[in-house]
Amino acid sequence: MMGLSYFWIDGGTYLGFIVCITLLMFILIMRSFDLKLRRKFTRVAMAMIIALAAGALELGLLAKGDTSTLIYAALLLKYILEGYMEIAVIRIVGRDYKKIQSKLLWIPFIVISILICTAPVNPSVFYFDSTLGLFVRGSLGYSIFIEAGFYLLVGLCICVKKWFTGYQRDALIILFMLAVVSTGVLLEEAYIFDNCTLTSSSIGVLFVYVYMYAERYNVDSVSMCYKRRCFYSDAAKYAKQEMAIISMDLNDLKYINDNYGHQAGDVALLTFAEVCRSVKTNKFILYRTGGDEFMILGIKSSQKEAENLISIIKEKLKETPYTCSFGLHMYKPGEDFEEAVVKADKAMYDDKHIYKSNKNKQANKRDDRFDEKVQSFSNDIDFFDEGE
Repeated sequence: MMGLSYFWIDGGTYLGFIVCITLLMFILIMRSFDLKLRRKFTRVAMAMIIALAAGALELGLLAKGDTSTLIYAALLLKYILEGYMEIAVIRIVGRDYKKIQSKLLWIPFIVISILICTAPVNPSVFYFDSTLGLFVRGSLGYSIFIEAGFYLLVGLCICVKKWFTGYQRDALIILFMLAVVSTGVLLEEAYIFDNCTLTSSSIGVLFVYVYMYAERYNVDSVSMCYKRRCFYSDAAKYAKQEMAIISMDLNDLKYINDNYGHQAGDVALLTFAEVCRSVKTNKFILYRTGGDEFMILGIKSSQKEAENLISIIKEKLKETPYTCSFGLHMYKPGEDFEEAVVKADKAMYDDKHIYKSNKNKQANKRDDRFDEKVQSFSNDIDFFDEGE
């Protein structure tokens, strides 16, 4: 029977276990997350615990000079679980992008896993020198770094995508996690710390989990825009700078909810938010401040830039069944911000009055066209299945 003496548990490995157990405790206690997202984090945490145990067993057996099949099994299990964690975490942080949820993303993991499983009969992957008690990586053994590099590149692409669509904080958190894990890989491969890859990964994943849990209080779950509290918080933060305040109201949302159901209304809200994110620059921050109400703060933006953004959003909305009323006010430092918002809202209501007047003049024609567009429109949004 195998005892604990076969496991080599140093300070770093112990820290990894503690971090993973802490993550599991957070998942168990903080139950406000979507169930599927919690399950994904749970699977990652369990995979890390098993991989840490496998790594500790491999180091313990190697220290005893045991190069039997068991040491190969332990290291293979560790490598396979590390690969699984790479893709699982990438799918979590990229859960808003359908391409990241594609099953094709599993191909590198599957191919590399099959390749390294040949190690017991293929020394070109890796082998253990029983005489010197050393692990020796063959040329094919470096394939695990190709796999890691591929998922690192995917993670960087997610960072870039989030950065240029207004989620700079998300991008920085993901970049931090990638940097922590990459540093762990380098330290382990340089034989500075054992099991450092897994320990670093556990810290990075815990950091992402806590950030995502905290951020859900700031981000609207339907439109993925920042909430009303963030609007006023950012306004106070940039109060000494000129800002464009763009007030927006999605037209006919009540009509959509009443006639097509609230899921269709959710599709309308998210589609509008996606349109805004797809055309705005980083100096414009998007918020959902009410049921059908959105706001944009243009930090240090000119009136011409704000008007140009409104025109582009209107043009882009023509590709959808939806329309929106807009109001713009240019805030100056020292001006009462609440009054500035009221002025932007008044301009928006004036625009909505014009919209309703035109709509009433050709009500039947407008409704027929709208019904036809809504019934045929799809932006492939699925709110209830984040992908397994």
